[in-house]
Amino acid sequence: YVRKTAAVCVAKLHDINAQLVEDQGFLDSLRDLLSDSNPMVVANAVAALSEISDASPTAAAMMEINSQTINKLLTALNECTEWGQIFIL
Repeated sequence: YVRKTAAVCVAKLHDINAQLVEDQGFLDSLRDLLSDSNPMVVANAVAALSEISDASPTAAAMMEINSQTINKLLTALNECTEWGQIFIL
């Protein structure tokens, strides 16, 4: 529950102070949550990264999608709720 909520909090914090999020390495932490064992944590991390990349072009450039990340997302896709599946897709 804590990791799932933390992912959403990073997106909210980015709305308030984008520079702080980038300086403190929270974007890297969100990227690490993409490989979490809990599929809802993965879905919330995807949702947060999506919201941040829409708001900030520099953050969008930092988000790298490779085959390893795609495999992890597809694995989580099977176990997520419908809400999580929509964000992952």
